[in-house]
Amino acid sequence: MANLTGPTWNLNADGTVTVAFPSEPPVGLVLPLDEVVQMLEKLGEYRELMQPPVAATYSPGQPVSAIPDPAWFVEGEMMQGQSLLHLRDPRFGWLHYLLPRNEAERLGRLLVEQAQAQLPGPVSGKAS
Repeated sequence: MANLTGPTWNLNADGTVTVAFPSEPPVGLVLPLDEVVQMLEKLGEYRELMQPPVAATYSPGQPVSAIPDPAWFVEGEMMQGQSLLHLRDPRFGWLHYLLPRNEAERLGRLLVEQAQAQLPGPVSGKAS
């Protein structure tokens, strides 16, 4: 049996994505934007069901690929008075999180503390 690698992905000039699967005969798909979005949503749903699950807690200090200054919006959820946080990820669109009141308060408090914290200054030392 041949040693086949994973699929190859290509963003086309017309905005579609081509996925080519190494097989005999070769198989490829051309996906328009709406199908890419649908695929991302479905893969996210499947990932939630897969093992091992995404870690329930985050370990600070890990290297991450962060989105700088994302667009966001917060609105009150009318039924239970929770906070509905919307964050825009340029890769996945608008993501929506429902925060219970106590967690919204805790998040707000932590953000204020970080925003008001004094930035570390230059280290003073003896010049050589």
